[in-house]
Amino acid sequence: MMKIVLTGPECSGKTTLAILLANDLHVPYVKEVAREYLDSLKRLYTYDDVVNIALLQMAEEEKIKAKHPPVLICDTDILTNKIWCEDKFNRSEKWLTDALIMRNTDIYFLCTPDFPWQADPQREDANRRDIIYELYKKDLRQYGKRFVELAGSVEERMQKINFYLAPQGGMF
Repeated sequence: MMKIVLTGPECSGKTTLAILLANDLHVPYVKEVAREYLDSLKRLYTYDDVVNIALLQMAEEEKIKAKHPPVLICDTDILTNKIWCEDKFNRSEKWLTDALIMRNTDIYFLCTPDFPWQADPQREDANRRDIIYELYKKDLRQYGKRFVELAGSVEERMQKINFYLAPQGGMF
């Protein structure tokens, strides 16, 4: 089963692309669980919340994987939780890094934050998206993860995704 992860900073088109790709391929996708989790909180999130979200994200991935789709499309993964822990709390769990290294992902599509910012109660880094983007790139390189950077319109991003996923394309 091929695993594809759409990742990147806030408001960079990950969910839109995950939905479009899942629809194009007629497969379910792994939703980002953080939004629903954070919506249920009646307080500010904590370090433990971010760690719990990582566990829930992995569980959601396993739930969709159990349906045996030919392609597993993930709207984010635990890389986001690791980066969030480090960026917001200056620490992270070793098991989170270990899980990131051990979990097989065929390709990450790293979304550039070149879409206009859309305010949302859960979004908080409007002026730091480029910094956060670089953290993603650093970790993807450090852990030897295959990734492609996506920029431009939704259509341009989908064209690039389709190129890399096509049998005659770049990576598969």
